[in-house]
Amino acid sequence: MRGVIVPLVTPFNEDYSIDVQALEEHLEFLQKVGVHGIFINATTGEFTSLSVEERKFLAEKGRELVNASFYLVGTASSNTFEVVELTKHAQDIGADYVVIAPPYYCPLNDEALFTHYSMVAERTDIPIILYNIPACANPLSVSLIKRLALEYSNISGVKETIDSVNHVRDVILEVKGERKDFKVFTGLDQHFLNTLVLGGDGGIMACANFAPEVHLALYKAFQEKRFEEAFEHARRLAKLSMVYDLASSFGSAIKLAMSLRGFSIKPVLRPPYLMDGEDVKEGIRKLLAEVLG
Repeated sequence: MRGVIVPLVTPFNEDYSIDVQALEEHLEFLQKVGVHGIFINATTGEFTSLSVEERKFLAEKGRELVNASFYLVGTASSNTFEVVELTKHAQDIGADYVVIAPPYYCPLNDEALFTHYSMVAERTDIPIILYNIPACANPLSVSLIKRLALEYSNISGVKETIDSVNHVRDVILEVKGERKDFKVFTGLDQHFLNTLVLGGDGGIMACANFAPEVHLALYKAFQEKRFEEAFEHARRLAKLSMVYDLASSFGSAIKLAMSLRGFSIKPVLRPPYLMDGEDVKEGIRKLLAEVLG
C-alpha cells in the first residue's frame, strides 16, 4: 500500500444521524478519481463522537462499498479491550488494515504504550498502522515505533501527523532501515512531498476529501520523476493546508471546504465539535479560489 489515502469524513444529517446516502456518494467519488486507500473512522471522521455500534456499522458499510482501493478502519480507543474488540471486528469483515492512534486523556510512558499495542497485535492478525498524533494523544517515540515494528510482524506501518521533518526522517531511517516493508505515511498535506523524498510511502491526508486531484497529481508526478511539476503541486498543497488554520477543528475545515466545492455532505459536526460560521466559511472560500480556481 502506497500513495494517497483519504481519512474519510463521517457525513451527518441535521439530527446528527449518519447520512448513509452521502457516505455512499463520497466513497463512489473517491474511488472514481483513483485514490489508493480509504480510511474510515478516522480523526477527520470524528470517531470519538461515535458509539462502538456506529463505528462497527460504518466499518461494515465501508467494506461493502470500497472495492477499488485499500480499505483501512480506525480502531483507536483509550480502552485497550475496546481496541481489541474493534480490531477483531475489522479483521472479521475483511478490512485490509487497521489504524490505531494511542490512548488519549491518560498520560502513558513508552512501556505502557508498548503493552497497549502488543495486546492488540498478539490477539489479532490484521496489519496494523500505528497513528502518531501527539497534538491529540500520547506521542509515539521513534524508539517505541521501532521496538513495536521489529517485535510484531503485523505492525506494518505508521501514520505521522506530526509537524516535524526530523521525526519522520528518523522513523524512515531507523525503522524502515531495519524493516524494509514497514510503511511510513504523513498525516499532513503540507508534508506529503518531503515524506516521499525522504523515502516514505505516501500520505493519509484530510484535504484529499475535497481536493484529491492535487494529491494524486503530486504523487504521479513524483513517481514519474517529473519533479518540477511535483514541486508545483506541493506548493499548492502547502497553501491548501492553511484551511486548518482558518477553522476551529479538522472536521469544520474539511466539511466547510466540501460544501463549498459542491459535495453533498452537510456542514454538520457532532458535539462537542462546532461548525464555524460565515466568516470562517468566507476565508475558506477565498483560499479554495486561490489554490483550486
